[in-house]
Amino acid sequence: MGTENFQGKNYKIYPLYEAIFIGISVFLAIFITTYFIYQHAINAQKGEIKEGLIRTAQVVAVFIDGDEHKKFISSEQEKSDSYLHSIQPFEAVLNADKSIKYLYTTILKDDKVYFILDPTPSGDADGDGVDDKAHIMDEYTEASSEIKQALRNQEIVVSEQPYSDRWGSFVSGYIPFYDKSGNFSGVLGIDIEAKNYFERLAPIKRATTRTMVAGFFIAFLIASLVWFTRNFGLVVNQKRLDAYERIIAKQSAQIKESHLDGD
Repeated sequence: MGTENFQGKNYKIYPLYEAIFIGISVFLAIFITTYFIYQHAINAQKGEIKEGLIRTAQVVAVFIDGDEHKKFISSEQEKSDSYLHSIQPFEAVLNADKSIKYLYTTILKDDKVYFILDPTPSGDADGDGVDDKAHIMDEYTEASSEIKQALRNQEIVVSEQPYSDRWGSFVSGYIPFYDKSGNFSGVLGIDIEAKNYFERLAPIKRATTRTMVAGFFIAFLIASLVWFTRNFGLVVNQKRLDAYERIIAKQSAQIKESHLDGD
């Protein structure tokens, strides 16, 4: 029996490096996929919130008398039957949908924004030191760029991001309304609190975080399995090489012994 009948090969196996590489690759694949889904889901939810604001505003705008609206020029008119009648649709919507914080109308005069209709009762119900109601011809000094855009361009605009004013932080939608002749009368504003906005996005963010955590553990388990199997293969290969070396040593001893016997 010759030594050529036995073969041994030292395979290059690096269990730890291979496990780390596979684990990182799996986690990156899960992370990228999850982030892609998250972005689409969050954008879809934001779009739904914005569309909901516009749909509600469009319904309310139908009930605004644009001709009558132009007649409101002083806070003294807030007790008039005409004013009380004009804010009734606003009150009905606010009572029906508690997610809406404020409904109001505004006009643009001398490049300044002024409030006209606001069904909010006068006073400081929330205790923030600010009158909750915007009175007729109160200047909106903190007017956002979006409401100014809606007033100047007479177009529908929705806040891209929450903004803050004296009443709090909000996401808002703005829609123009007109008089019976089709002339521009003003812009209807509809606000939801930023807190409400973020609460509606929170489930998607929580689900994404949980998926990321689960993805990490999945990647860790796969990496551990790779390390175990490759390390096991390394041990088996080493034992095979050791056995091969013992056989070679034994054969060499036998050959040497046979040569000595022959002499």
